[in-house]
Amino acid sequence: MKILPNPVRKVNPHVMGLDIHKRMTAWVLFDRKGVAAAHGEIPSSPEALLALFSEQVGRKKAHVAFEASGCSLWAFDLMVERLGARERVHVAHAKNVRAIANSQHKTDHNDAWWLGYLTYEGRLPEVYVPTGLVRELRVATRHRRAVVQERTRAIKRVRAQLRQTGLGRTLPQGALSTKTGRAAVILSAESLGGMRQASIEEDLSLIEAHDARVAVWEGRIEEMVDDMPDVLAIREAIPGMGTILAATVVAETGPVVRFRSPKALARYAGLTPAERTSGGKQRLGAITKEGSAQLRWALCQAVICAKRCRSGPGLHLAHWVDRCQRRLGSKKKGQVAGARKLAEAIWRLRTMGEVFDFRKPFGPLPLSVLTQGSVG
Repeated sequence: MKILPNPVRKVNPHVMGLDIHKRMTAWVLFDRKGVAAAHGEIPSSPEALLALFSEQVGRKKAHVAFEASGCSLWAFDLMVERLGARERVHVAHAKNVRAIANSQHKTDHNDAWWLGYLTYEGRLPEVYVPTGLVRELRVATRHRRAVVQERTRAIKRVRAQLRQTGLGRTLPQGALSTKTGRAAVILSAESLGGMRQASIEEDLSLIEAHDARVAVWEGRIEEMVDDMPDVLAIREAIPGMGTILAATVVAETGPVVRFRSPKALARYAGLTPAERTSGGKQRLGAITKEGSAQLRWALCQAVICAKRCRSGPGLHLAHWVDRCQRRLGSKKKGQVAGARKLAEAIWRLRTMGEVFDFRKPFGPLPLSVLTQGSVG
């Protein structure tokens, strides 16, 4: 989210606020003096929107604002092409706009009015909309994770079926990830018979189908990142980051210059604690979990992968996370602390080209860790 650094009203443009829905779009047009000069409703279609601009704006330089929603991406691409400048298209942060424009009379017209007015005043909280290869990479990484989650649900169903019959205790943790383990599960299912056997066999076929889908999407991501040096740099310099996780980080953050500091990137990932400070008293709560959930997941997964490292910077990070977990008494809190450190390291790498030295903040490793090559 950002606030426009230079108020739009300084250049006295026309501003149009749009409240886009599936079928209808309400619009309000502000003139150069900031007065609502016209308003109305049109069908939510590219043709109707282009006709509206031709009629109300013509060749005048104008700005347009609308909320981020499932119906806004096509409008963003259309308006960028129509206005010829991305900086004239403003996509509002829906949650923050609702907090600012909280009205007892909530209508589509009022929403469009607030969007246009806040844009004219230069106070519209905006979101980043990816374009080009970054957008394609975001679609690919999110879809790949969705397929993995579907596979995980199928694995959990099989395990639940086996536990109900008393066979789950003898099943190794990663048995369903290998062909040999699945063959053993099929033999166990055949001994059960009935609907339970049919259910297990169907879920096993789904797991195999999801494995093939995941491989396809990972291949597509591998092809895309060949032209993205940021992904390759993160993969090489940040412990626990493979190609998929590095691609997810770049897809979710976009240009890292959007973030003014390492903590800003960690805040965007929702990894910083909530704060309530008043009257000289500071109260810190749990992490906000605001911003990109995909980015937060990728950073936490990188910490889990780094804990398997046997040498190098990953071993320093793993030892520090292990200490945090013991001190805080929570495994998840230690992972979150490590993920926040990784976010800061990624910001320094992408803005200053600085490879984060994990030995400086985390200190030397104990002799026991160096000799064993692992933590714990």
